[in-house]
Amino acid sequence: MSLLDLVFFGIGTTIGSGVFVLAGVVAHNYAGPSSSLSYLIAGCVAALSGLPYAELSAAFPLDGSTYSYAYITLGEVFAVMASLCQTLEYGGASAAVARSWGSKFVDWLHEGRDESNPLPSGLDSFLTPGYSINPMGAIIALLCTIILLCGVQESKMTTNVVSATKVSLIVFMIVSENTPASFSNWSPFVPPEMGASGIIDGSSILFFAFLGYDQICNLSGEAKNPVKDVPLAVVLTLMIDGVVYMLAALALTAMVPYADISTISAFPRAFGANGVAWAETLTAIGEIVTLPLVVLTGIQSQTRLFFAMSKDKLVPQFFGKLTFSEGRTCCVGEKKEDTIGNLSANVQFCGVVIVILALFVPFQYIESLISAGALFLFSLTDVCLLMIRYKCPSESFLGNVNEVDDTSIFSIATVREQLSLSRLLILLNVFSFASGLCFAFIPIAAVKYSLAAFFAILTFCVTLYIACYCPQATSTRFALEKDDGYGKPKFRTPLVPYLPALGIFCNWFMVANVGWQGIVMLLVYLLLGVAIYGGFCSGKSLTCEYENSDSYTTSLLPGRTSPTSSINSPLQETLLPSGEWEDDEAKRDLSEIETSKSVRFV
Repeated sequence: MSLLDLVFFGIGTTIGSGVFVLAGVVAHNYAGPSSSLSYLIAGCVAALSGLPYAELSAAFPLDGSTYSYAYITLGEVFAVMASLCQTLEYGGASAAVARSWGSKFVDWLHEGRDESNPLPSGLDSFLTPGYSINPMGAIIALLCTIILLCGVQESKMTTNVVSATKVSLIVFMIVSENTPASFSNWSPFVPPEMGASGIIDGSSILFFAFLGYDQICNLSGEAKNPVKDVPLAVVLTLMIDGVVYMLAALALTAMVPYADISTISAFPRAFGANGVAWAETLTAIGEIVTLPLVVLTGIQSQTRLFFAMSKDKLVPQFFGKLTFSEGRTCCVGEKKEDTIGNLSANVQFCGVVIVILALFVPFQYIESLISAGALFLFSLTDVCLLMIRYKCPSESFLGNVNEVDDTSIFSIATVREQLSLSRLLILLNVFSFASGLCFAFIPIAAVKYSLAAFFAILTFCVTLYIACYCPQATSTRFALEKDDGYGKPKFRTPLVPYLPALGIFCNWFMVANVGWQGIVMLLVYLLLGVAIYGGFCSGKSLTCEYENSDSYTTSLLPGRTSPTSSINSPLQETLLPSGEWEDDEAKRDLSEIETSKSVRFV
């Protein structure tokens, strides 16, 4: 996949309900004309985790996205937790969008009909059988699965065409709505009954309009130049999303007074209210045609996640099995040999599961679970970046431990042990979550704001300590800054550790505000997933097989040796792929990382 393909994929995964559904909801219920500011704030919060994604994708151009990053930096258990949250964001959200599309399609068919002009009884019974069954949601999920089974080239072409159509439709809505627009509808720009709190509340909802950009990292294995193109595609996707969302919100609120904006079908109803019937029909059809792309890209990302896990033997091997078609006919009629292959069994499994979910499961009960899982996933990515950038506080700050005989809990040796980087990151996450919990659940305003501010200050203090006293790991700094093959350094996240720490704080703060039901469901879901992993998968992964093998040092990575051992470790191979080990400090840093991986966060 080229850079253009990756950008189209990112647009396809992100732009959808953020314009067609949430724009009307936020403008009508939360922020009025200032909903554009809500989009701006939500985009900035998304960028807090988007930039770490971009850096990690350049450093580790691997399939699996956060799963792979967590596997390298935090260990197998956290990688499993990441994969569980990614499954919520990819597979779960795809089924939810498919059901939403099915309901929207049925509503569109019923629009303008009454008792004198009903749908045929057989068709109506099929479309709305009751019992929360959604046949059209299942049909669109099945159609997306069939497209993916046709092959990589066909699914890529479909993604590019539909993404371009979607952007063209939104540009049309923005430009066309300026014709009947009355900019007096922007006054007041911030409705007094909503105020600044409405802008913030709206941004917490619109944050999820940016979800999906991380799926670009899941396709690193298919990118032509993942080191260069994947991080650039992430950044470009976020920038395009932000501009499109803000312009769409401004156009919508200029066309219709915010109190009259529909929360179900904002743009078509806005055209209808201004007497532009043809634009109303075109916009409604465009929404129906372009929204399923989110389902297709979600299923595709889910299959790539399972593919990455199958290589580590955490899921059955058929998820990684490629099938090749001989003499397959491409989309332009030319026959050529299939050299790419397709994850046919993987796609079939994921497609069938998502079709069943879209057909039977009403997702209004677990929307908060999907939201909380995505936010936890973003926090985990920020932690991965901090873990790979820094190492434990240096001995020079706390003195030489060997020279201290005092063994009390206040001894330098004890303090140095307790101030490991992993424990600092635990505190960073705990304080952030505590701040959000206080703000969300304490009813007394003075206590709420005081405790929320207190834990926010503690979060900043931990971040400041990491910045001042945790030196950067030389080996990982060398890998992250290494030339990408085009004469330029790899992408680097600015303002580290402050920016990823702020991302962790914002993510956990929003997790606390999704409601106690979502928090409890996420906790139960993760515990159940880790328990299944511990019972059936623990000790059976590829890493464990190599570690238990008598030929571990010769079969894991043959032909690659370091000056200090007969073979480089997996982490060394990932960080320093060219096998350059002249830097003694780099060897020592990697040794510290590898020996502590098994006991991190203990």
